[in-house]
Amino acid sequence: MSSWYCPLPFRHAFVDSTGVSACCQTPRYQTDLNQWPSHPALQQMQQTILAGSVPKECQACVDQESSQGRSLRTDAIRDYNNEILTDTKISFIDYRSKNICNFQCRSCYPTFSHKIDNEVKRHPELSKFYRANSTKTVSVSDANSEWIVNHLGQIDRLMLTGGEPTAIPEAKTILEEVLKNHADRIQVLITTNASFQDSFWYELTEKLKNLHWTASIDAVGSAAEIVRYGTDWARVSHNISWLAQHAASLDINTVVSNLNLFQLGPLLQLCRELQIKSILPSGRHGDIGCRHQFHILQRPYMLSADNLTPELKIRAVDYLIKCLEFDLDSEQKNMLQGLLELLKRSKFDPALWARSQEYNQILDRVRNQDHTALFKEYI
Repeated sequence: MSSWYCPLPFRHAFVDSTGVSACCQTPRYQTDLNQWPSHPALQQMQQTILAGSVPKECQACVDQESSQGRSLRTDAIRDYNNEILTDTKISFIDYRSKNICNFQCRSCYPTFSHKIDNEVKRHPELSKFYRANSTKTVSVSDANSEWIVNHLGQIDRLMLTGGEPTAIPEAKTILEEVLKNHADRIQVLITTNASFQDSFWYELTEKLKNLHWTASIDAVGSAAEIVRYGTDWARVSHNISWLAQHAASLDINTVVSNLNLFQLGPLLQLCRELQIKSILPSGRHGDIGCRHQFHILQRPYMLSADNLTPELKIRAVDYLIKCLEFDLDSEQKNMLQGLLELLKRSKFDPALWARSQEYNQILDRVRNQDHTALFKEYI
């Protein structure tokens, strides 16, 4: 056994419209959860890991660990307490049943938002910015949702994303069954854009003590409404404030791109306020309150955080240095310092910048917005 190990192929199944895989970063296979444990691809991956080698499917984590010092694999090792697993028992499901979503985020794809799919169909000039065969409305077969309901007894963790899970009927159906028979045992993780209004989600939060929310927030106010089109900031800000005070566990997840780089100041400050709101004497959220975690966007490359003109890069470095003067937690500081290092070693690619400008200008026209407002420094 080598020091390189990942528990996910032994306990985890990622399910989306294209099939099943060991995690979100490995290839999907056209099968269902009933057949997945005996699938040749999964068995080969497991054998490679146990033989002390890195499966070819795991290159994304290798790259992330090299550039960022952490990955989905290292997070999973922590989650499983460094235990070396050798048998297969699917106990953690990452379920993405449909691409139904009420948002059209600029860094997203049609396979994760039916509204982007519809937008591309209405404006075919956008199609060249997406991978072939990505622009279609998709859903997971009923066999997988039925498998989950029938196997809740062996599931320890259930992750619901999308699309937007609070807008997907199957997600609500599964959670109603969890509440009815498994509320004290299963850990539920929901990734949301925090736009929900249905009272079910507030009631679920108060009844399900093993519920962890991750709210995807990339900017504040009018900037959020450009970066994550469809955002009603008044609704979203109300919900994240409510979750900070009522959820058993909450993370704010931010994807850093060249679109929100100059909007990080207000977001960092808001998240520190949410952390203070979420600290309770019971220690529910720990000493720091809710976590503010980050992912530096890598795809689409045209929106990567370091795809900036030389002039914008100089301004970005100065801006991030100013942000470092805020009251920040260690994760926020590390993110800013990592961004600074990324910018300092980056090289300007005029073609990539031109592509990002073309893409954003088309969206500006289609959505009646002005993305250039995002490049003004906000502290």
